[in-house]
Amino acid sequence: ARTGPAAARAAADVLDAVQEGLPRTGWPSLRTVLLDDPAAYREASRTPGVAQLAAYAASVAVDRALRTAGVHPSYAVGQSFGEIAALVSAGAFAIADGARMAVSLVGVLTRRGRGGGLGLLETGEDGAHACIGAAGAPQVVVACLNAPSVTVVSGPGEPLERVLDAARGRGVRAVRLAVPYLSHHPAMAGADDEWYSMIRRYPQRPLELPVHSPVRGRAYHDGDDLHRALADCIVKPVRLPEALRAVHDAGATVFTEAGAGDALCQCARLTLPGARTMAPLRGRPPGPRPGTGTA
Repeated sequence: ARTGPAAARAAADVLDAVQEGLPRTGWPSLRTVLLDDPAAYREASRTPGVAQLAAYAASVAVDRALRTAGVHPSYAVGQSFGEIAALVSAGAFAIADGARMAVSLVGVLTRRGRGGGLGLLETGEDGAHACIGAAGAPQVVVACLNAPSVTVVSGPGEPLERVLDAARGRGVRAVRLAVPYLSHHPAMAGADDEWYSMIRRYPQRPLELPVHSPVRGRAYHDGDDLHRALADCIVKPVRLPEALRAVHDAGATVFTEAGAGDALCQCARLTLPGARTMAPLRGRPPGPRPGTGTA
């Protein structure tokens, strides 16, 4: 809204389109809790899935609002849940269909990954493996490499806590993330196929700009089954630095966080020292890290 009434209208239109993809009952009005009455978000976020859908909506809304101000992305990168928003922003799926995908993904992850979680370690991938080994917790795996010195691990609750304790014992900052399920974990095999069967009915459209996948390690193309690519994220690890370096090598000059906070901008600066970044909603909307960025 700070960029003018056109941007405000674009953001509101996105929230209305996301709302169209949500179940008719049991969900708050996203326009209300994100635009009209942000103070209501805290209560609304207690409903499972609201935080994830708010993050998805914020990511797409920021992209659309920036475009009205003449800021057009040349590339997109989506991390984890944010791959849905990245592909929607690139034109591969309709906004409402992206919301439907997100709702069903929350349901599958919550049901199939119950009892697990994610933890963030301020160390590289080798350091994370060392912490896993020290904890004697082979059930815990590296889920996401966010930056050369920031790793997310995934595993069942008790082994995950052992890994976090082992990391702290080694002087590594370790935090349990507010994600109450497994993700990017081989134990979720089967959940990927279940979700894939649920989302295949949503039409895939030609990409309007390159989307670099930190799971596949390359840019998607129109011949890819993007439904399958999204489903792969449930079981396969994310390596964000590779994707950020790829878009940088392709010519990206400014990395913009299309969503709440500036977590991915921080990852870009850690991966590409001196990188220019922009975070329009830094410190503003509530919700989890969106995991979506454009460059």
